Amino acid sequence: MKNGRNGLDTLSFVSIVVSIVLFVLASVIETEYYAILPFVIGALILAYAIFRILSTNTARRQYEEERFTSFFKRDPYKRFKCPKCKTLCRVPKGRGKIKIHCPKCGAEFIKRT
Repeated sequence: MKNGRNGLDTLSFVSIVVSIVLFVLASVIETEYYAILPFVIGALILAYAIFRILSTNTARRQYEEERFTSFFKRDPYKRFKCPKCKTLCRVPKGRGKIKIHCPKCGAEFIKRT
């Protein structure tokens, strides 16, 4: 972040790449009428990326960045409902068959994670 600006982050970088792809797509399309739509969308996305890079509202841009990156993160846990009390129990993924102990009612059940 330079001079209170947001700078280039993941969302801005992806926006720039998508706009470049749309510009290339617009140049490949031979019919001028159909080439306008990807060009306009690409220009709007590029304008948004430049707005994000030059924005001084860093708190809002960081919130948008966190929402964008969290969309692609995998949850390392799997959730099961307790057959007795219907409470959601969170267990780590990739452990095979495990015995799950419900923290609320104490019931134990076996599930595959």
